[in-house]
Amino acid sequence: MNLSGKKILGATIFYSLGEIIPRILAFLLLPVLTKYLSTSEYGINSYIAAVMSFLFVVATLSLNTYVLRNYFLVNDDIERRRLLGGIFVFISTFNALLIIIEIAIIPAALRVFHVDIPFYPFFFLALINNFFDVVSIIPQVIYRVRGDAKRFFYLSVSRIALQYLLIYLLISVGQMGLLGTYYARLIVNIPYAVIYIVIVYRYGKFELNLSRVRDALRFSLPLLPGGLSYLVITISDRVILERFVTLGDIGIYSVAFTLALALNVIVQALYKTFEPILFKEYMSPHFEDLNLRVYRYYMLMVFIGGFAISIFSREVFLVATSEAYRTGYKVVPVMVVSVIIAGINVYLSTLLVAQKKQKVLSLAIVISAVISICLNFLLIPIMGYTGAAVAAICAGLTANIIEHSFAKVRNKMVVPQVLLIAITCVSPYLFDAGLHGLGLMSSIALKTLALMLFSGLAFYVLGCDYKNDIGFLRTNVGEFK
Repeated sequence: MNLSGKKILGATIFYSLGEIIPRILAFLLLPVLTKYLSTSEYGINSYIAAVMSFLFVVATLSLNTYVLRNYFLVNDDIERRRLLGGIFVFISTFNALLIIIEIAIIPAALRVFHVDIPFYPFFFLALINNFFDVVSIIPQVIYRVRGDAKRFFYLSVSRIALQYLLIYLLISVGQMGLLGTYYARLIVNIPYAVIYIVIVYRYGKFELNLSRVRDALRFSLPLLPGGLSYLVITISDRVILERFVTLGDIGIYSVAFTLALALNVIVQALYKTFEPILFKEYMSPHFEDLNLRVYRYYMLMVFIGGFAISIFSREVFLVATSEAYRTGYKVVPVMVVSVIIAGINVYLSTLLVAQKKQKVLSLAIVISAVISICLNFLLIPIMGYTGAAVAAICAGLTANIIEHSFAKVRNKMVVPQVLLIAITCVSPYLFDAGLHGLGLMSSIALKTLALMLFSGLAFYVLGCDYKNDIGFLRTNVGEFK
């Protein structure tokens, strides 16, 4: 399959839609959730989601990265099929055993740590759904390594769209409250598990090769501490917040965090497009130039998206949330900064994996996780959920500094990044102070102009040259299978 500049653009569009559409649906669902769920219920949902994120990383063992990295190193089609099918069988079997252990251990852990959330039914249903989420990763990887962004889009978006539709019906019509969200996901997940098996059967061979499994674990297990530590950074705020603030405050914080994480639409779309390319082209003579160009545009889109979310956060809260949640907009710009830094770290992490420096990557994230926990305990009692956002920035910067030191990028553009981050964080507060009392539409118009100016500034300071850069990609990015 020839991956020309046009092909790259097409893949990016599908991956972007795959991120954007679920976010739009989540945005449309947000008023329903905030209407029918109390802030406490929203806090419970957020807390359980954080725990499930942690368990998801344990369950996958980072084996999806192994498949992405090694698929291109295997030239024989039969061996590729064995790679895909064998890892799928191992992950499924491992998770079937893991869920039994989790059901036995988690209720006792909740009692020990005095977590005031019942295991049945919420945690139990969440664990079942987590199993199906883990099973889905290899079918999705299959479409990524094959460069089939369209089928990846259909697979991921259709499942999420059906889940959101059913959540809406069970909460608003069925009046099932928070429980409806878990049942909705489960009802959709079960038939999709059959689809996943069909996909793997078509492109893989269900053969459990223990030698391949050992090789995969040797590659992926050094990534696991980093993956877990990254989640510690991501979820420790809500876990620690539960000790110091009300579930209602956690609910408000979670809505704000949901808006800030909308930036992941861009981060994940670009990451899913360029990760296979970076792995495929890593040994090529033009990789250094390719990497620099991709890095520039990756940062450009991340910064523009981050600024847009930050500057319009107040307006989004006014339109999409009920009165009880609206104070949360004030912390969004700070959260966006942490998401921008995390987005840049995603790119640097990909380079480190390509360089086979998994241990360096894990060390960077472990150190930042320790900083995150310490700062959360220090700042949350003083600053509330704003302290959690500040802790996330400090933790992300720690990992960023270490990863920048080892990742191969010819021009790391540190000064432009610092400048753009400062503007992204400060501008919303200056606008809200200066435009106090201005109407909603007038505020949106002025902030749209600010977004356009910021986009031009980012394009300039990052040194982008669209005509030459696209020409380079078309010339030098060749076959991608």
